Amino acid sequence: MTRTADTTETSDDDDSWVTVRTFSSLEEANDHGLVALAMGADCRVELEPQQEAFLLQTETEPTPKLEKELDAFEEEMASARAVVPTPLRPLYPAGWTWYVAWACALIAVFYWQNGPDTDVRRFVSSSVDLIEGHQWWRPFTSLFLHADVPHLVGNLFVGLGFTIFVARSFGAWKAWTLILLCGALGNALNAWIQYPEAFYSLGASTAVFAALGLLSGSGISENWHMRPLGSWSKIAAPLLAGVVLLGMLGSGKDPQTDVLGHVCGFVVGLGTGAVVGHFEHKADAEI
Repeated sequence: MTRTADTTETSDDDDSWVTVRTFSSLEEANDHGLVALAMGADCRVELEPQQEAFLLQTETEPTPKLEKELDAFEEEMASARAVVPTPLRPLYPAGWTWYVAWACALIAVFYWQNGPDTDVRRFVSSSVDLIEGHQWWRPFTSLFLHADVPHLVGNLFVGLGFTIFVARSFGAWKAWTLILLCGALGNALNAWIQYPEAFYSLGASTAVFAALGLLSGSGISENWHMRPLGSWSKIAAPLLAGVVLLGMLGSGKDPQTDVLGHVCGFVVGLGTGAVVGHFEHKADAEI
């Protein structure tokens, strides 16, 4: 730029310069001047005191190509100024009552299943019984069964953080409905993949990692609605974080760990969180 803060008033000796645009601020005039310089045009910014305006001038008549570039730049700047960031959604209460109820249910079922003459085989997730026997309740009821105390305590501990954050994002009743639904669908998907092999599984971990997927999906949706202000890497960040946590907490050293079940729960939760989050963030933007 030939002139910036040290602009001077126009004079009769400058009649050879052609005014291309008029701006109310020096910064705006300089920004457009950079476009002109990039197009190879000799330009300057002059102060017009009578109009209290800044003039972008070129030494010769502007070419149609330069006019087109300046118009495009003005449209781009207008669009950028028109972008209104999507307001951050208020967080819901953590829903501790729901978590405590869930924990009590798991403990009560664990106590029941270890009682005398208790047969839990009709309630574990089974690939053959689900697909061939149409025993649709198994993917859901298996979420409340556990192999031993460490299995139960681990799911309660890991699930504490994920489920509370989902409740904060969606509201407690919706969060727990989605967590249990996605957990059951994750078990069903796992059974379908394992079929025709006779595969059995039990435990709340599919729902726990479905909760992680719900968080990642909702985060992707929120960043998508704010994409004019962020890069694609920022949009994908919740997915990457979710995959890292899935790998850290869902792989397990125990050969009995149902890794595929964890992945299925996460994938179902991820898709559900993205869809539900999309409509919720869209509704917030329209308010």
